[in-house]
Amino acid sequence: MRRLPLLLLIAFAAVAAFAADKKKKPGPEVLVVADVLVTPPEAARPTKEKPIHYIILGGGERTLGDSIAGEKMPKREEITRELVSALGSQGFRLTQLGGPVPQLAIVFTYGSANLSTVDLDDTDPTTGETTTSTITFNHREIMALVGADKASRRLLMSSEADRINEAAREDRLYVFVAALDVEALAKRKEKKLVWRTRISIESRRQSLPDSLHVMLKTAAPFFGAATELPVFVDDADRRKAEVQIGTPVVVPDQPAPKAPPPAAPKK
Repeated sequence: MRRLPLLLLIAFAAVAAFAADKKKKPGPEVLVVADVLVTPPEAARPTKEKPIHYIILGGGERTLGDSIAGEKMPKREEITRELVSALGSQGFRLTQLGGPVPQLAIVFTYGSANLSTVDLDDTDPTTGETTTSTITFNHREIMALVGADKASRRLLMSSEADRINEAAREDRLYVFVAALDVEALAKRKEKKLVWRTRISIESRRQSLPDSLHVMLKTAAPFFGAATELPVFVDDADRRKAEVQIGTPVVVPDQPAPKAPPPAAPKK
């Protein structure tokens, strides 16, 4: 009988350890930068009454900067499946064969992103002093990915500027989604951009295949919308986020029923 408490304690510890292993891993902090390039910008977003139909024109992997050996990448079919699900949650509908005429053509790229730099040494022949300068080849691309170009147009707090600059220095994983006007593409061979959304996470201890679902689900409310500044979204933000499609309608209160007239006193 003395062994029973010990066995129960061991069993409880095993259950606790199993529950700890099964505890949900925190999701990555997702950085979203979104633009709308049509007027009025509201036309880029679907509503419940008026969904926007699209086709997927294509997508592929592209490394921004130096490639990292052994970095895992998802299959294009996997990204397509997750992208269709994220777009569908916002009222964008994939056109099926024989279905409605599409208004948008969706294209996407994905991969790793990091600053590609080279150090150059310059020695002064008269003094023998050597100075080192660093040249960055893809600075503009990385700045656009993290939204530094948007931030530079506004007066920011030092903490906000530091956060964006830190994101630009980090090695990142990204997905870029863009929507083209189908009519302009078909009739005039013009690649008219309707909206674009840049989605990225820090690559340290993260992989794109594992983080893809969270990244696209987090960025879904920004498809067809514009952000004034880069938006950082973590687990706490995702838990309290509530996305509504369409224009809210105010329903007036029903008038209160009239009270019956008082009964005449009995004689």
